[in-house]
Amino acid sequence: MRTMTWRDDAACHGRDDLDWLGSQVTVSMARLCWDCPVRPECLFEALQREDKCDPGIWGGTTEAERRRIRHDRTVLRELWSELREAVA
Repeated sequence: MRTMTWRDDAACHGRDDLDWLGSQVTVSMARLCWDCPVRPECLFEALQREDKCDPGIWGGTTEAERRRIRHDRTVLRELWSELREAVA
């Protein structure tokens, strides 16, 4: 029996993975991510992958945006504050 995860509640669940592997966020992707009930969990997981290749769109961000977030503590503090509020 498979255990349910946050991914099962993701707005993109069941969509073609190839759509999410590019580095370009489309308007439809951004809308889907923005309204996704598990966006904070998705972005949190992506940010935890610091030492791995993480192409594609995660939590509404591109690989380049996540790299900038990881290396800029001010951006990271602001993001964590937003994520904490979203999860609460």
